[in-house]
Amino acid sequence: MYKSAWSFLVYLYGLVVQIIWNCEEPLKISAGSLNRIEYFGTWYFIAAAGKEESHLHTFKHVDNIIFDLQGAESPERLVLRGALQVSGHGCIDKKWIYFIHRHQDGLDLQGRPERKTFLYQSDTKNSIILQEIEETGDHPFNRIMLYARSRNLTSDHVQDFQEKASCMGLKVFLLMPQEEEYCIIKELD
Repeated sequence: MYKSAWSFLVYLYGLVVQIIWNCEEPLKISAGSLNRIEYFGTWYFIAAAGKEESHLHTFKHVDNIIFDLQGAESPERLVLRGALQVSGHGCIDKKWIYFIHRHQDGLDLQGRPERKTFLYQSDTKNSIILQEIEETGDHPFNRIMLYARSRNLTSDHVQDFQEKASCMGLKVFLLMPQEEEYCIIKELD
């Protein structure tokens, strides 16, 4: 009797919390049905969130990053080039190749089969959220990153991203400083 009464009270508490605290996770975009051309072009890395500080370690010394997303010779491939401005150390050029599979939600990163990559809608058409998860290996992580067509998003957009990250259980937050000049993206083989 007490057990069922306790279960009922916990259930009611959960309902009240959901009503009071409206937690809204971002909507996942299926990579398999993605209109790729809509996302081609320049993107700026604005912010990131992770479960732990170590999940964002990769970005700790980065001031800013600019990306260029383009198609490849096959329609199932996307080529992402990036120029990272490392605080006080200059530019680092990177290239990633992602594979899209028709009936999959996520993207596969070439050379990193253990990494799961998912796309989410942001609160504006000119921004997108990308989630990376690695559950195995020396440094497992779960993080999301906010990218935008402009390097200057309003604080409301950044706040919305932070709230969505928190709803996903990603409470450690990092905003790119963007104090140094952006690097120029170079063609990499």
